Order: sequence, then structure tokens, then C-alpha cells
Amino acid sequence: KDLDERTLLDSEGYEKLLSHLTVYNEKLYKDALTGAYNRRFYEDEVKDMKGPAGVAVIDLDDFKIYNDTYGHHAGDLALETAADIIRRYVRKSDMLIRYGGDEFLLILPGIEKEVFSQKLRMIQKKIHATHIPGFNRLKLSVSIGGAMFTHGRLEEAITKADRLMYMAKGHKNIVMTRWDQKKNTDEMEKRNRLQL
Repeated sequence: KDLDERTLLDSEGYEKLLSHLTVYNEKLYKDALTGAYNRRFYEDEVKDMKGPAGVAVIDLDDFKIYNDTYGHHAGDLALETAADIIRRYVRKSDMLIRYGGDEFLLILPGIEKEVFSQKLRMIQKKIHATHIPGFNRLKLSVSIGGAMFTHGRLEEAITKADRLMYMAKGHKNIVMTRWDQKKNTDEMEKRNRLQL
């Protein structure tokens, strides 16, 4: 009863077991295409987390058109590219989760509201400025909804962020947060004037 796994395995066996478990964990919790965490990771490891955190729902605009016009390979590259860009501009402690087909959930623990807004806007701009390798005419854009999670259940913050993302999707390629309503409104009015 007092024996632990180190006693039953020599140091080489222990390292091998640890390596196998790490690889298994990666396969279990990572999305094979994008390298982001998957929905299982959210359900098993994140769902019951405590705040504070910034929570964003990020959705690729016109994703179905990418697939229908350019083929599934282009759609896959669009997802991979978006995930790579998001990861490039977040901390190691932040969690990027492929939440649905072309929808990502981004959780940034302990971030300040203003910094969170700036980070989301930067991600949106960087994704829009990028090119998909081999598909130069394909222009990526994302609609992002952001909410702060301070207490209660994480799912409530995700629901708020999701609603805001759908509001943003009505205008495409915009970040929508409750506390930045003025910026959001100004951005939409500016776009409307440019389209006239």
C-alpha cells in the first residue's frame, strides 16, 4: 500500500510512462486540425473554472463560402491560420478552444477589461491582414464577442460573449463588447458611411 508508481517502475520506465501519458493527454484534448484545445477539454477541464477572466467567442465570417468556393482544403487552412494568429497574440496561460466548426472560445484568466478589449481588436485586425497560403484572393475576417467572467458560472459569460458575437456578425469583422458600446457603434457608423 505504501508503494507508489516510482517504486514499481525504474526511472527509465517512469519517464516512458510519463511521456506516454503526456502524448495521450495531447491527443485527447487537442483539435487535430488547429492544435487548439477541443470541446472535450472545455467540458473536462475548463467548464467549472473560477473567474476573473475575459471570455471571447470568435467566429470566422463567411466560412461556408470559403469551403463552397475554394474547397475544404481552403477552409481547413483558414481555420489553421486563424488559430495560429490567435495563439501568437495570447499568453501561454490563456486557453484557445475550438468550440464548434468555425467557432473558437478564447479564455484569458486574470486579464483587465481594457487590455482584453485591446487584445481582441488586435487579433481581429491581425487575422484580417493575413493571407492564406495558396489562396491569395481569400480574405479572412472574424466576428468577436467579448465578456468578462467575474463570478457565477463560466457558461453565463460564454452565453453573453456568444450573443455579442452574433451582433458583431451582423456587421462582420468587428469586435463587440458591452463596455465598449460607443466604440462598437462608432465603428459600425464609420463602415456605413464608407459603403454609401
